[in-house]
Amino acid sequence: MNTKLRGHHLICLNFFRGEGYSEDFIKNLYSVLRKESIEIVKGPDEVCARCPYLKNNRCSSDEYTDEMILDQDREALRLLMFKPGEVVDWKIIAAKIPQVIEEWKARFCLDCRYQEVCFG
Repeated sequence: MNTKLRGHHLICLNFFRGEGYSEDFIKNLYSVLRKESIEIVKGPDEVCARCPYLKNNRCSSDEYTDEMILDQDREALRLLMFKPGEVVDWKIIAAKIPQVIEEWKARFCLDCRYQEVCFG
């Protein structure tokens, strides 16, 4: 069975280490990561479904606007050369990460509160 993921989760989940989130959210992330095939979606996905900031299908975080998240999604898909509707597996995504991670980090990770969790 496929998991449905939005653009920026294709990059960010490669650095998930089981910390920095609530226990329920962590369990959900592990279940997402156990699935081999990913269907790329536009907008909220299976990770967002357990996020307390998802309201009316939009990110309502004080830290990240919905527009910021959508920008991250677009940029992740551009860097990885994927489009919504495509089905890929983690191995293909992981193989592309080394070529895009420096550009991604420079644009999105410097101000991210999860930077220490991912790269610390």
